[in-house]
Amino acid sequence: MKWNIPTVLTSDEILDKAFRASSKIKPAKPRERKSPRGIYLSRIGAASSVIQHKLSIYIRRFPSVNLFEVSQGERAKEGIGNFYYDLFDLTFGVDGMKKALGSLNWAVKKTRELESLHVKQLKRAGSKEEMERLKSAFFGRVSSVIGQIDKHLRFLGKAREEIKRMPDIQEDALVVVVAGAPNVGKSSLINMISSGNSRIASYPFTTQGIFLGHLELNRRRVVLVDTPGLLDRAEEERNPIERKASSAIKNLSSAVIFILDPSETSGMPMGTQESLLRHLEEELVGVPSLVVENKCDLKKRETGNFQVSCTTEEGEEEVLEWLRGLVESEGQVGAED
Repeated sequence: MKWNIPTVLTSDEILDKAFRASSKIKPAKPRERKSPRGIYLSRIGAASSVIQHKLSIYIRRFPSVNLFEVSQGERAKEGIGNFYYDLFDLTFGVDGMKKALGSLNWAVKKTRELESLHVKQLKRAGSKEEMERLKSAFFGRVSSVIGQIDKHLRFLGKAREEIKRMPDIQEDALVVVVAGAPNVGKSSLINMISSGNSRIASYPFTTQGIFLGHLELNRRRVVLVDTPGLLDRAEEERNPIERKASSAIKNLSSAVIFILDPSETSGMPMGTQESLLRHLEEELVGVPSLVVENKCDLKKRETGNFQVSCTTEEGEEEVLEWLRGLVESEGQVGAED
């Protein structure tokens, strides 16, 4: 998923480009000289064209607002599954994007209407002074229209920056979501076994977005999704950061690696971590999963779970071997299909 969205200009920047394009239209060589009427018509047309072109590009390049009003299947055809829908809504708000893109559609129509109106009047104008007045009137009215959508342009500018930072999950990749409570070592595990380079810090909710690690196993691309830490509470009680993690787990997972911290240096009691694990397992029936106990250099238990230390890299090869088995098993299922 990637939308190639250009930098979103403010209303003043769009108008400045439009009026500069208009001002460049001047009388040519004497034998090619346009009539005054032709010059004024061209100036209005040039300004209108720049405005409509800029706004139309934004409308086309941003995710279509119609995709937010159809089924999951229809959204998926355009690269918006439930995960991206949730990510948009939690990051900047789907309703805000719908309203902003709707305002741009309105401005394009109004600009086109104003151009048509003033072109008709110019064609009937009897003097150069009247033509100048009509051109100025068009510029004034179209400036008012574009000024009214400035807040929506600024909203889309911020949304574009957020979309650029969103993870690009390749359709053909095996997606493994790494989940667990805050500060148990999700980012550290991904950095240990992949090309990931997630930010590491010693406080909860360090990972506030969704980050990726990549590796190739048995000629298959595997994407490890580093999610924000989850607390053991109901979905409706979770904050936007937790809901991003929850959406990734539910909507992206080919498999899940769940990390526990028996040392409890994360600040989360083991009873709470294990309760969170049970609740996630109930939600993910049928999804392959691996439970990893991290920080085994601080505390190791005899539980049958994988024992890992991202500090000493103990257990790295065991996790990679589990992922290779996952790739092989998926390949066998694909071959049978």
